[in-house]
Parts: sequence; structure tokens; C-alpha cells
Amino acid sequence: MGWGGERSRKFIEGADVENLKIENCFPAEGEGMLVLTFDDRHLTDWVNALPLFEKYDAHVTFFFSGPVDNEATGVMKRLSEAGHSIGLHGLNHAKADEEVAAKGAALFYKEEIEPQKYACQVAYVPVTSYSYPYCRHNGETDALFKQWGFSHVRGGQVSLDDDAVLIPSVSPMPLSLDSAFAGEDDGTDIEKILSLVRQAAAEKKVFVLSSHGIAPDAKGNNMKTEWLEKILATAKACGLRAVGFDELP
Repeated sequence: MGWGGERSRKFIEGADVENLKIENCFPAEGEGMLVLTFDDRHLTDWVNALPLFEKYDAHVTFFFSGPVDNEATGVMKRLSEAGHSIGLHGLNHAKADEEVAAKGAALFYKEEIEPQKYACQVAYVPVTSYSYPYCRHNGETDALFKQWGFSHVRGGQVSLDDDAVLIPSVSPMPLSLDSAFAGEDDGTDIEKILSLVRQAAAEKKVFVLSSHGIAPDAKGNNMKTEWLEKILATAKACGLRAVGFDELP
């Protein structure tokens, strides 16, 4: 449709073709999705997990905190080229609601968001989403991030036992999406997570699940590699697509 124009939503119809590649297509409304996200700056863990994501045709989102320096930029490009979404998590990992209330929106943006966003633009790394540190946000901050050009933000945290843990699949998806969390410190019940993956597939809903690092011996608020593989294998077996924030409608 032209650079900077509206995206086309037309179906592609035609005769038999070979080597046709279609990119940047949104999932259809009513399609269930698994939305995995990983926060902070676990660069080595994330790169090491790339073969596992590829094995299961899964895309996820990596939310970066801290400066977007040469090391971070290199990892961002590698993850993005593999089809994953790159999001921001704040330069200083600040609590958005408190910072906006104390400093005002303009100064919060200048100190916390603009340095990361500008560095990504210079490096040609596409960024459309943001994850609130400590899940701290409110209606005012959501409106600000929409004004600043973000398509989606990851908002609060919900329990695996909460009825709201599965989100209805609609187009467009809400700006702010709440997430369940998986980590050793949280006493994660992997069987409960796998049950929710199956339920999301059966009910055609969206399951957002977050963690930080990924490692075989993960501790704290990080995800064990074994858990991740079980989640991805279950999703693929159920026909539940694993998509990044950039792929959300």
C-alpha cells in the first residue's frame, strides 16, 4: 500500500505458485494465540533459546531494559531477524505510574523511553510494544503510550487461577494486555500452564505468559528450558500459534 500507508487486509488468491513468502500478516479474529514474553536483559539466555523457538515455529517477545548499546543492538537484530518481536522495558526500569505522577509525562518520556526508542530507530530495529516494569501502570500511562506510538503494552499480572488469565481473541486486541508469570520463585505449576495452553487452543483465546531468563537450571524469576519446551510442544500439538507482540492485531 506504499511506505507509511495503511496495511492491506486483502486475501491473496491466485494460481499455483512457488516460493511465495507472506510477511507481517495479522492472525485472524477469533484465532487462539500463545503470547510468550521475556523481560530485562538476559541476552545470552535469549540467544541460546533461538533453536528451541525455531524447532516449534514459535515467535515470542523480548522486552529490553537498560541502554540500547552495541551489545543489546546486536542481540536485538539477531532476535528480530528470527521473527521475534522486540519491545522496550525502560532505560531505568522505572515504575511508570509513579514517575509520571512525580515528574510529568514529558520528563518521564525523555528520561525513560526516548533514549531506548531513538537508539532502536537508529539501528533499524522495529519496536511497537512496551512492558511496564513491576506491572505498574494506570489509565493515564496507557493513554500516553498510545500517544507515543506504541501498539500494545504489557500491563498487570494475573494469577494462573484467575478467570481473566485467558483473553478473548478480538481484532484489534486491547492496548494493554495482562499476563501470567512463570518463575521458580513463584512456585510455578507447569502442569497448570500446559492446561491453560490447551484451554486457549480449545476456546480460541489468548494466553499471555511472561518470564525473564531461560536456562536449564533457572532459578528466581526465570524459566527453565524444560518448561519452555513443554509449553511450545503442547502449543504446537494443539495448533495454538505462538506469536510476538508485533503480530497481534
